Amino acid sequence: MSSIEDERPSKRARQACEPCRRKKSRCPGEKPICSYCERLGQQCVYSSTEIAEQGLGHSNKMEERISGIEGRLEQLMEYITRSAPNQLSSPAAIQPHSPQIAVLPPTESHSTDNELSGASDVELYLTYCNAQPLLLFPLRTSPASLRTRDPELLLAIEALGARFRGQGVSDQTLQTSIKSKTERAAQMVMMRVASGTVELSTIQTLCLLSMLEFTAGNIVRAGSYTSLSTYFMRNLKINGLESISNLETESDERKLCYIGILMLQNFQGSLQPPDTAGHADLLAETGGISSPLGSTLFGKDNARGNNGDSKPDIGINGSSVYTSELWAMACKYAACHVGVDSHPPWSPYSDYTMINFRHCEHESFMPLRFRLHASRFQDHPSSSLKARRDYWSPWLSFQLVWHAVPCLVNHPFLLSMRLRNFRRTMPQSFLRNSFEQLTFHSGWVSHFLELIEMKNFEVSDPIIGHCVAIVATIYLQHSFIEDQDFHRKAQTGFEKCLRFLRNMGNRWPHIDRQAHQLQQLRDSVSPGGLMTDNIPSGGSNSRQKWSVNLQLLWNILVYPRASNTSDPNSDIFGPKLAKDSVGFLADTPPGAITDRDFALIGSAGISGHKTVALECVTYPPEQTEDPMQAPSQTSPSMEFAGLPGDPHMEPGGADALFLQLQDYGRAFEDWLSLNPT
Repeated sequence: MSSIEDERPSKRARQACEPCRRKKSRCPGEKPICSYCERLGQQCVYSSTEIAEQGLGHSNKMEERISGIEGRLEQLMEYITRSAPNQLSSPAAIQPHSPQIAVLPPTESHSTDNELSGASDVELYLTYCNAQPLLLFPLRTSPASLRTRDPELLLAIEALGARFRGQGVSDQTLQTSIKSKTERAAQMVMMRVASGTVELSTIQTLCLLSMLEFTAGNIVRAGSYTSLSTYFMRNLKINGLESISNLETESDERKLCYIGILMLQNFQGSLQPPDTAGHADLLAETGGISSPLGSTLFGKDNARGNNGDSKPDIGINGSSVYTSELWAMACKYAACHVGVDSHPPWSPYSDYTMINFRHCEHESFMPLRFRLHASRFQDHPSSSLKARRDYWSPWLSFQLVWHAVPCLVNHPFLLSMRLRNFRRTMPQSFLRNSFEQLTFHSGWVSHFLELIEMKNFEVSDPIIGHCVAIVATIYLQHSFIEDQDFHRKAQTGFEKCLRFLRNMGNRWPHIDRQAHQLQQLRDSVSPGGLMTDNIPSGGSNSRQKWSVNLQLLWNILVYPRASNTSDPNSDIFGPKLAKDSVGFLADTPPGAITDRDFALIGSAGISGHKTVALECVTYPPEQTEDPMQAPSQTSPSMEFAGLPGDPHMEPGGADALFLQLQDYGRAFEDWLSLNPT
């Protein structure tokens, strides 16, 4: 006898035979013998309970459930096929306990201010993030090849690239999407670690997650991702690292990831609480920053030109490795807790001296073709610059970091901390050199901001944002100087920096916070009475004294502090530990600097410090007819044009923001309360 099941084939057998049930095999359901048992030559026996006895209602419910499941599977397959065709083959996608991936609608195309309107998040990542600053993928990587990567890596790439869509993080909907993708990528990475299936894509994802979290203000979480990726990479054998010479042609992603982690550590500054004893001894012993990943990749002798031969051209991205080392030293200098027995800045054993040495050394081995006068950034059309972002974005980072480091090292607030316990007279040569470094390099940073604005070039490297914030604090200090011309130029420079940071803050949340902090710092400056300085002739001179929020100033100068949300509940700790979280932060500036120690607002550089001798002469004598009798006064700041800048480029216009010595020569002596002769 044939039953209903024999007359109408179905997608799924309503009753399995006993052998198929025991083996958990899919039973075809033919009766009296199913084709599976017939093929294996085994006895086929059905249970005495027939489907008809179970009731028609139960059968209908089963069909509805199966139909619903099939429909959802079709939706999932359609989404996976559209976004990443090979996701189903990746280990993370088939983990039995992997976090569920919700079925999402296609990504909406947002209007954007840049020229890639309608581009996918993967394309935006390759345009604005790869090699800016981390080169994790070869420069000629196509968007199609990235879409085939493991799902956690693809999610992290999309989360970072999405920041360059439309209005960026100012769009709340987009911000929510970025946060969701970041969290899902992190969950998948942790499942990889737990299941023992870590691949290169896992380490690459950790690097991107560290960037995402650090710039979102979650400093402790970012540090954990950086440390984990470092640990994994140190336990891998990677051949050929010693032979890397030019990263522009490197195709081995394991090598790129290794170098990317090194740069990630350097560019994020010190993610550990600084030692109270400082780090000058460490710098003196190691000769510079010490990477947990090992020695410098290109070989110190070859890269630094110490062997007497011509310097190898390691490419702009290879050069960025050394730029990141210099930046890391400057970040540790800013965050250092200076001890009472610390050396004065001009000591050969001080961290100040060591960083200045490395700054000059960095320039000495940098290929000449990266200099401004050779690259001629200002002469290229905007379209040409945008077509080669993979070169020009790292090039701008190199220029701005190189100029920002002396601004940070010579920052009056940081020098004040190192001179708190100094009881003798500050050397006049140091005072003048520090001031010239401030004005010269801050002027070049301002000049590059003008070029970037003129070329309509969107800068995407977040390190540049902090470089500009450092310079903005110097302009803010100088904008309260009584000399009207100097005051006007400094005030214009501060506004220019603030405008640049606000634009960049649309892409990076921590830069948006820096812009707000700078405005708060400006609002915190308030008059604090008159300061009376004695004049050697027996008279006196009074000038306005200003106070400022020192805690906020230090937060801006120290990179991890500037990036932090200051809300431990939004970082990595749960509610029981969040209340005790300190992370990188301390409650007060190192050494408990007070307003009495830092009464420099309205002073030129460190000239308002209490150890400055009032009798010092700060400008060269007038030019005489005999050039051997006195030094020339023409363009003294141009004499220091060691640069990545152009030594022959003159600032244009009367309103140029180069705060050169010829702009205020004698006025500088007025700030030291001396009567001009």
